[in-house]
Amino acid sequence: GQDIVATKPDQVNQPNSPAQLAQRENFRQAAAYAKGAMADTQAHAAYLARAKELHSSPVAVAVKDWMTEPVVTAIDLSNYNKHVGDVISIAAQDHFEVTGVTVVIEDSAHTPVENGAAVFDAASGSWKYTATVDASAKSGLTVTATASDRPGNNGVLGATK
Repeated sequence: GQDIVATKPDQVNQPNSPAQLAQRENFRQAAAYAKGAMADTQAHAAYLARAKELHSSPVAVAVKDWMTEPVVTAIDLSNYNKHVGDVISIAAQDHFEVTGVTVVIEDSAHTPVENGAAVFDAASGSWKYTATVDASAKSGLTVTATASDRPGNNGVLGATK
């Protein structure tokens, strides 16, 4: 219940840390991305629809999309027996939208066996990759899934079979 009067603190004239400079640059890039997205009719409509759900602005949704990477949460290899036609299921999420998932299968020497795009399966809510190469003679295969979002951020997860 008292009024307190003080002098204004002096301006801090310390140089910004590398982390502060990196964060400012990241935000500058996010703002530039959002500005471009608002000029793109299709992207603007998508961000506007989500902004209405969140009671936010489409620019804020686009900035958050830039700053948030998608995440691959699981790779299910239970139906992958290294034969042509076997299916690998991938769970990926993003706060806005996962636009695609790519899969790379490598042998134990890190030589690519096959790679390609997974397809979204609306019924299961997961991404499905169907093997195109018979790798049954190989052991220690590594399956790497990379999820991408609208701004081009990537999230990666690997699993071994």
